[in-house]
Amino acid sequence: MDNKTETRSLRTDIAVAEYLRRLDDSINEYDAIYISVSKLENKNIRDSHRQELADTFAAFVSKAMARYFWFANEDVIVIYNRRIKDEILSCLVKIRFMFHDDILLKNSDNLEAIGFIKFYNMVGDKKEFYHLVSRLSHQQNQVKLQVKKSTPFVMNTIGSSSQGKQKKPFTPDILARVQKILSVADFSSFIRRQAICAVIGKSAPLRVFEEVYVSIPDLREMLLPDVDLVSNPWLFLSLSETLDKRVLETINRHDDGSLIGNFSININVSTILSDEFLAFDEGISASMRPSIILELQLADIFSDIKSFVLAKTFAQARGYKICIDGISVDKLKYLNRTNLNCDLMKIIWHPTFMDVINEDKHFMDYVNKAERAKMILCRIDDPSAIEVGNALGINLYQGRYVQRLLNATSPKVPFVAHK
Repeated sequence: MDNKTETRSLRTDIAVAEYLRRLDDSINEYDAIYISVSKLENKNIRDSHRQELADTFAAFVSKAMARYFWFANEDVIVIYNRRIKDEILSCLVKIRFMFHDDILLKNSDNLEAIGFIKFYNMVGDKKEFYHLVSRLSHQQNQVKLQVKKSTPFVMNTIGSSSQGKQKKPFTPDILARVQKILSVADFSSFIRRQAICAVIGKSAPLRVFEEVYVSIPDLREMLLPDVDLVSNPWLFLSLSETLDKRVLETINRHDDGSLIGNFSININVSTILSDEFLAFDEGISASMRPSIILELQLADIFSDIKSFVLAKTFAQARGYKICIDGISVDKLKYLNRTNLNCDLMKIIWHPTFMDVINEDKHFMDYVNKAERAKMILCRIDDPSAIEVGNALGINLYQGRYVQRLLNATSPKVPFVAHK
């Protein structure tokens, strides 16, 4: 999903205490690790590093087996169920690799011995742990990290909220109320479109297809202005699945002729395996299916790879195309498009994009392997992104800047759904 992100800030010590309170009697099953990112010699931590740290623990957070908290000085605390300790240790190996060129981590096999990592038992070390959290929470500088709407995990940063008050937690009762409203509301008012365009050199953008998605900020402001939707990852995932199904239903109902193909839907893997998708599929003509692209988030895919393979195989057999969304430029080298057997890949543009390219002499090999014709550079907010993309041989683009160019040369077609 493109340009649909939100930042979240709150007092981290309060957030940690609240999380531990909710664990209640099961707190004896939990431990914590403290990752002292601030001790690294390289103080210029890139946003891509922050996001990679977040992604490292995302699968465990989405399964409610862990939660992590990001502090102002860049340090991270992870509270996790002891059953996944080996998996957490694997995460630490990845983190070591992420910062392998820092002098602090060179030539050392024991991360805990050099003070980069410290383990806490949530029973015996609780007092010391709270002292650490309190100290970290009183740092002066605030860090905000963007959280993608469709990724079912939570990131916490310190500071007061932008609106001056803390929002209510997302509870099962609120979810049930919202789902009931969505079942009877005119859902078309929440639907938005954004074009994916071909742009070659200085030419005007040419619309190739459109992404059809739900505006989460608009939905929140209309229905849940006082609720923090990402405070509970499982409930947010359930909400996103509800939204998926309503989007499918709305598309199936439309009769204004504005959606006859060449569009994409941002969708969960679980939704493709649902009865609602089967109903959607039955309402779509066989000739139309090859022009519909199903966009799946990278984090969703790797949280359950077996379900992804099943969903992808079914969808492609029916004629749909598969696009993997949410790929940061530094992750491209780890993905084999041929093995994943996807039709398209969305690469996220970021100000650090060129840093990654310049630091990796093999980057063009990754681009060649992924195939330029099957790559979309998304979140384009400025013309320099297109210049870089063109230099790489990428021709498909999505983002606010591209949409502005397109709107200047052609009228916007509204999405209309009729019951």
